[in-house]
Amino acid sequence: MPLRLLQLTDPHLFGDPGGKLLGITTRRSFESVLTLALSGNIPPDALLLTGDLVHDETPAGYRYLRERLRRTGVPHYCIGGNHDIPALMTEHLDSAAPGSVALRRLGRWNLILLDSSTPDSDGGYLTEIQLTRLAELLADERAPALIALHHHPAAIGSTWIDRIGVANGAELLALCERHAQVKAVLFGHIHQDFSARHGDCLLLGAPSTCLQFTPGSADFAIDEIPPGYRELRLHPDGRLETQVVRLEQYAEMPLHLAGGY
Repeated sequence: MPLRLLQLTDPHLFGDPGGKLLGITTRRSFESVLTLALSGNIPPDALLLTGDLVHDETPAGYRYLRERLRRTGVPHYCIGGNHDIPALMTEHLDSAAPGSVALRRLGRWNLILLDSSTPDSDGGYLTEIQLTRLAELLADERAPALIALHHHPAAIGSTWIDRIGVANGAELLALCERHAQVKAVLFGHIHQDFSARHGDCLLLGAPSTCLQFTPGSADFAIDEIPPGYRELRLHPDGRLETQVVRLEQYAEMPLHLAGGY
């Protein structure tokens, strides 16, 4: 049977349970998406959270996330985004990826976690040390692999957010070209479903568990499509199937404010 990996991203949690982001109570929305994700008869094999975990930089936000993930009883892996504080993640999340490159094994698959965040910037970057370490891992590990990071490594067609993807994403994609075992690159940051191919490698973005961005927008714009998560089914022979699953509707409608947050 295939392994089931569920990607949840960009929850933008607050230490205050009632904290809101553009009209969305983010903890309530996260709970709704997580409940949906865990609602099947068979639990997933792992949860992957791809950044922008806590919006208000509070220890309480990370402590809530730690305890909530522990209660699922499901193995879970967290990487940071541009809104996260690495020191708080390390202190309060027992699932925070150690260092800038980390390898996790999922059955016959490898999950490689990259930290694309850069201090005082909304955009992402992968250092030469990270890229070298990744190249070494891919040379040594021939099992089917997923690479996960927060920022998108290629343009998605939204001008405003394409300015703050991985600045040197082409270097990551070049590595994927040279290593056919990389089946997909998973990312958050874009608050929307996205799927494309770079050669034989899938590029997969996921909806936020709170508010969504409008695809193909030149400027910051909020979409009214509900939150959700991405499900991946990982077969032992290296095949991958994926879908996005959403709530039927928002519990609260987002505010349409210009200029971002």
